[in-house]
Amino acid sequence: MPKTSTPETATRGSQPTLGLVAVIFAVILWAVASNVISSLFVAGVNPFELAVSGMVIATFGLAVVNSFRIKPEAKVMSQQQFILGLLFAGLTGVNYLAIARLPVAVAILLLFTSPIMVVLWTALTTRRMPSRSVLAAVLLLIFGVVLVSKVLESNLSQFNGLGVLIGLLSAVFFTAYNLQSERVGRSDEPVGVMLKTFAIGSLFWLAYQVTQGVPMTLLESENVGKVIYIGIAGNLLPYSLFFWGIQRIRAERAVIIATLEPVIAAALAWLWFGQTLTSLQLIGGILIILAVTVLQLINNRPLAGIMR
Repeated sequence: MPKTSTPETATRGSQPTLGLVAVIFAVILWAVASNVISSLFVAGVNPFELAVSGMVIATFGLAVVNSFRIKPEAKVMSQQQFILGLLFAGLTGVNYLAIARLPVAVAILLLFTSPIMVVLWTALTTRRMPSRSVLAAVLLLIFGVVLVSKVLESNLSQFNGLGVLIGLLSAVFFTAYNLQSERVGRSDEPVGVMLKTFAIGSLFWLAYQVTQGVPMTLLESENVGKVIYIGIAGNLLPYSLFFWGIQRIRAERAVIIATLEPVIAAALAWLWFGQTLTSLQLIGGILIILAVTVLQLINNRPLAGIMR
């Protein structure tokens, strides 16, 4: 007897598709935001001051959304959630600093070297060597980073060593954030968890801003609209979409889709700012994306947490 679909099964079947669409939109928003962020830095905006404003705007937005939801009894923030918020603050600040010092696509590609850190950390903590396929993917990833960073370019003056180190540091923060996300675990209150994470990040960067005074550059008329855009379309919306999406599709699949971000960001950077990559950098970028995809397919346990 043929099975008939019910509204309930149809809804369940559409969930992965909706999750996929949500992740794709999140990736597009992040790619656009990265270029808007770059334009603000060109205008003289301080990366850390932008981190303050972006997080505060996103926190306010999440608080408004959370106020309209029917919530269970509020839980006290745990120490693990507090650490997660601090790591997110560090990740945002260092990532912005990398974008300020490197071409947009290169900064994002270096962020995606996070799987190397995860493999090394797992090998150290478990005292077990990774499989040959994992080692091969890691070597591919390392070679891709070498090409992207211009280490092999004949003109070594093009090599931005400090920028590359900051980019790799963003990958370290990304890894630490992902591992801490696993410690915190899944929650029945995803919006509440996100709100706490953004709130801690906002408090951290507000404490920094108190020592710096009023960020006048952010308040200039030509920058205000972009700053608000970063808070909403660069933080609040993409993180919410990505978080919602990975509740409906496998996290490793979401991360593979996220590797489209440097591709989209590079295309936009070329169109808007004339930023171009050399042939070796393009090859390196392809190797990094390929290696990340392979690592995600090899490991059943996701290598990335809830946010970028």
